[in-house]
Amino acid sequence: MTEAYGGIGINHMRYGIFSDVHSNIEAFTTAIEYYKKEKIDTYIFLGDIIGYAANPKETISLLRTLDPICIAGNHDWAAIDKLSADYFNEYAREAIVWTKTQLSKAENSYLRNFPLTYQEKNFFCVHGSLNNPENFNYIWGINEARENFELLTTDILFVGHSHRAQIYYRNTKGVFFHPEGSISIKTGEKYIINVGSVGQPRDRDSRLSLCIYDSEENIVTIKRLVYNISLAAEKITEAGLPQILASRLYVGW
Repeated sequence: MTEAYGGIGINHMRYGIFSDVHSNIEAFTTAIEYYKKEKIDTYIFLGDIIGYAANPKETISLLRTLDPICIAGNHDWAAIDKLSADYFNEYAREAIVWTKTQLSKAENSYLRNFPLTYQEKNFFCVHGSLNNPENFNYIWGINEARENFELLTTDILFVGHSHRAQIYYRNTKGVFFHPEGSISIKTGEKYIINVGSVGQPRDRDSRLSLCIYDSEENIVTIKRLVYNISLAAEKITEAGLPQILASRLYVGW
């Protein structure tokens, strides 16, 4: 694991942890409005502020106002030529090419400063997977979760990348999927929390997804919120981006 932040070493905090905004300013604005009411102490962004939708400059600008801890996503790396466009499907590639034309040198420089991982005493953050973070592998299900639990040295792993809000946990009986939106962190167990996607959910739920981790209460909560999908989709169409990037927002896939 390379390019990691060191931990800030503060206990008993409320963390706002979110991922995969993907240039969707409508969803991002709604998410931040919610967070502002939740007395968040520290924001942690798990990657992919840009790509797919039509407001990369605006989403970067709003992200910076939070003074968050940021880690790099695959779209962030592609925008600054640290990852080959061959990694992506044709729609994602087209959006990356368009996004590059929108970003200033200062915005590129900001993205370049994102490391691959971040760690505190009891949790670790990465965009995709602990298995070679620079390759942006996915955690799709129990098998990948089990592999990551073997690599996990903290109690909790926070990830994004798949755009699917999911919770897995491991105890002495095995590895399990947790279907609820909230889970209590228990001593002796390990947890993988996929916080889902703010800007382009892919779990058949079109509502944006975000996460709050209360380290004093030892509770992780995934929250879903309705946002103005039609406006975000309209902007994608007007920008000349692939129509599928607009239509998929309505179905959460």
